[in-house]
Amino acid sequence: MKRIALVFICALALLSPALMEAQIPNAGFETWSSGNPTGWTVIFNIPGYLTVIQTATAHSGSSALQGTVVSVMGLGTLPPIIWSKFAVSQRYATVSGWYTFSAVGGDSLYAWLVMYKSNVPIGSVIFGNKTTRASYTQFNANIDYVTAGVPDSCQLYLGVLGSSAANDTPHVGSTFKLDDLSLSGTNGIAEQSTQPFTYSLSQNFPNPFNPSTLIRYQVAAAGPVRLAVYDILGREVATLVDGIEQPGTHEVRFDGGGLASGIYLYKIQTAGFVQQRKMILQK
Repeated sequence: MKRIALVFICALALLSPALMEAQIPNAGFETWSSGNPTGWTVIFNIPGYLTVIQTATAHSGSSALQGTVVSVMGLGTLPPIIWSKFAVSQRYATVSGWYTFSAVGGDSLYAWLVMYKSNVPIGSVIFGNKTTRASYTQFNANIDYVTAGVPDSCQLYLGVLGSSAANDTPHVGSTFKLDDLSLSGTNGIAEQSTQPFTYSLSQNFPNPFNPSTLIRYQVAAAGPVRLAVYDILGREVATLVDGIEQPGTHEVRFDGGGLASGIYLYKIQTAGFVQQRKMILQK
């Protein structure tokens, strides 16, 4: 099963405002109802083929969440995916949590967080890990904001992705445990910047994306700017900017509708400045 099918299901579910919770709900996965963690939605839990269960092997407290990739006759391979949308009232800097992971066939454990202000995304972060962790290990992922302002809601989902070599299909048996999620710190707000512009390339948003995404970059001085997209083998697949730009913050939309799912690189080049970032196209 392709990853984008799973992300699409998640996206549809996240549109429901009735599912809003206050702060990270049940962040330690201590409370459960009808086999599901309270305050969270499990995408694939079929009687007899549970992708998500409660486990007593916790980082703290009495329980944690365990997710396992399973195979269901007639449906194929089903990965564990959970999500929640909840209210926030500050510009958090970091999302953290504790996890274990047993990977099969190059699968990855991932967490994807998006911060919203008035239903407009203003920040995001993706955490990914392919390394087996037998004991609980902490992850800390810094949230990258693309605009100023304080978010009023946040969406967070976690799950297992297959490797590109496996045609994006996760492998049966990949298993993780998750406990003690948290948001912490404050990212500085600058509604009106009084500092001189510098050269920079921001993380695209949304990421993963299908089929288009927004890329923001900053130029310090008037001059030639080239911004292009490359596949994982370094072949150029799109030229987004190639000309003279004025100082300031600029943005351009990239449409990957004609490309295959996978990891792509985008790179900015100016006189004396080069920066490159990764993005994920999921169809």
